[in-house]
Amino acid sequence: MRSQILPWLESVGAANELEPKEADLLSIPLGQLDPKTAIDASWSSEGMAALAWALGYCVLPPFHVEIDPADVATSMGFLDDRENTPVHNPKIRDEKEIDKRRNSYLTVHWRLRQQSLEPGPANLVDYVQNCKWAELELDGLEIIDHDLAINGVRIDRVAYSQFREVLSITQERHQALNWLLGFEELYSQVTTDT
Repeated sequence: MRSQILPWLESVGAANELEPKEADLLSIPLGQLDPKTAIDASWSSEGMAALAWALGYCVLPPFHVEIDPADVATSMGFLDDRENTPVHNPKIRDEKEIDKRRNSYLTVHWRLRQQSLEPGPANLVDYVQNCKWAELELDGLEIIDHDLAINGVRIDRVAYSQFREVLSITQERHQALNWLLGFEELYSQVTTDT
């Protein structure tokens, strides 16, 4: 399949959209990709899910649920004819809807980072209501004892491995949503400052 990716990107007219690091990644011979680069690249599929959601090609699962990269790629016509991909006739969701979702991811991302800096419970509800530096959003988030929860567990009680996984998912989707809103022209230059 790997040998088909670059020719397929050419055939659908998307090859020129690759950033240099992406093109380099795709040109590394099989078996020679270092483990850290492989892990980083696999997490970027969460950003792909946010982009697919914005184009109407998939449902974006809750912030703590990993997507199946193959399912998202298939939904977007990966390795199919151009007519069966978003490149053929792209339609993006309303900017207000994207912004609302982005604000939700900013809220989660901020809370996750705060938890890593200052472990323990917090009153996220109060913080969001009084926040002056950004428009934060609680809609669609699970709240327990006024704080963010993941699968029925308040954030300060979540296992560390799950916390790290959720942080990675959130950061990748947050970056994609920021890019969609025009934070930077190049995807790789988009920050996820909280």
